[in-house]
Amino acid sequence: MPNNLKLRQLEGFVAAADSGSFTAAASAMAMTAPAFSQLVRELESTLGLVLFERTTRRLELTASGRQLLEGVRRPLADLAHVSSEMKALAGGQTGTVVLSILHSLAFGLGTRALAQLKTMRPDITVKMIEDMNEVLIERVRNREVDIGLGMFTQALEDIEFTPLFEDELVAVFSVDHPLRNQRTLTWKQLAETPLILLQPKSSVRRLVEAGLLVTGVARQPVTEVVSMVTAINMAAAGFGVTILPQLSLASLKMTGMAVRKIKEPRPRRQIGLLRKVGRASSPAEALLAIELAKSAAHLQLE
Repeated sequence: MPNNLKLRQLEGFVAAADSGSFTAAASAMAMTAPAFSQLVRELESTLGLVLFERTTRRLELTASGRQLLEGVRRPLADLAHVSSEMKALAGGQTGTVVLSILHSLAFGLGTRALAQLKTMRPDITVKMIEDMNEVLIERVRNREVDIGLGMFTQALEDIEFTPLFEDELVAVFSVDHPLRNQRTLTWKQLAETPLILLQPKSSVRRLVEAGLLVTGVARQPVTEVVSMVTAINMAAAGFGVTILPQLSLASLKMTGMAVRKIKEPRPRRQIGLLRKVGRASSPAEALLAIELAKSAAHLQLE
């Protein structure tokens, strides 16, 4: 088949074959009748074939026309389908985004953002992976995920960090704990108290360890847990004090629990979006980023 065939010519040919009328086909193609007739003549000239019998009242295909119709109908339909899909993708109506997110942000902020996005764009799929911060950064670096929601640690040449909010760690314990009358707590007080802490590799634990280090006080035994839910439940049962991100508490069962801020150095972490430098983002990814930022702002107000 000649290389100088035009898509518009083939679309016009199929329209004429299906309608049996140049006039109807011209209308469907938003063309004048003379312009459409010229389009068909150009196609026939390019192919060196007569495609339509023009001697009857109804337009009929020649044998060559029938063969061409059989060959181009399916590819044109497939192309139209792909074009429609690409338009939906470009418009943020569809798409798939792979998100790596800190454990401490997934069950509250992350779930809320995904629920909002699903309501707005039900055909966008988000695959959410819960990770430690170091693993999250490596996933972004290796393009295993499209975007990460994690903690800023240091400037990295190949990772772009867009800050969204600052999250502060707070002390959480049972309302009948001996520290209940303290309005704020010092790191020294915490070091002298049995603690329930998240596992050592977590970003939360590292901030806690940095705060405890400045006290120079011999620490009480530490109970290590993986889940913040477990930490809250153990604190509620009187095993000690846990230290968790304040933003996450809105999504946890806090009945019977007291929350206190910690004095200087105040344990804060900057949370934001991490992307591979130079990587193009999709419209679906941009919409997810907006919902993550909105969910963070909403939780900060609660």
